[in-house]
Amino acid sequence: MESNESKGLGDTIEKITTATGIKKVVDTVSKVTKKPCGCGKRKAALNKAFPYKNANNEQTEQETKKEV
Repeated sequence: MESNESKGLGDTIEKITTATGIKKVVDTVSKVTKKPCGCGKRKAALNKAFPYKNANNEQTEQETKKEV
């Protein structure tokens, strides 16, 4: 269940890197080098450290841990 609304800074950075093509390059390099990029963990850490506060985006700490 994906939402277009960012939960925090990590989601925003992911949207920017996807729109600019950076994500595709990183994924390609990651596949060629057989080394994970760590994007998901970084995104979760940034969302936790810099969450956006709004009524539609409330998420418990427990739900955040499940995503990692």
